[in-house]
Amino acid sequence: MQTESVRQRKVADKIKQLVSVVIDRKLKDPGVGMTTVTHVRCTKDLGLAYIYFTVFGDEETTRKTLKGLERARNFIRNEIARDLQLRTVPELRFFVDDTQDYARKIGRMLDDIKPDDDEQS
Repeated sequence: MQTESVRQRKVADKIKQLVSVVIDRKLKDPGVGMTTVTHVRCTKDLGLAYIYFTVFGDEETTRKTLKGLERARNFIRNEIARDLQLRTVPELRFFVDDTQDYARKIGRMLDDIKPDDDEQS
C-alpha cells in the first residue's frame, strides 16, 4: 500500500474541512441528513477526492443522504473551489464510512466469545 505524501494529506484535510462546512451550512437538500465527513483520501495527482461520511439515522437515511450528496457533487465542488487554492479542484466521490458499524459488529462477536472463555476457567 502506498503512503500518502504530505501534500496529499494537507489537501485532503482542507477538503474535509471545506466539504463539512458546505454540507452543514450551504447545502439545502432535504434528502441530506445529519452528515459527518469522517475521512478524505486524494489520489496522487490530486484529481480525485474520496470522501467518506457517516449519517445519524438508519440505512434509509444513509441511502438518501448518499443520493443527495451525489446530486450536489458539482455544487459542493464549486463551493470548495473558492477556498481551495489549486489549479484544478479534485473530482469528488462520496462513500458511506462503515467502519463504526464494523467495529460494533466485531465488539458483539467478542462479547459472544467472552462468556465461553469464562466457563472454561
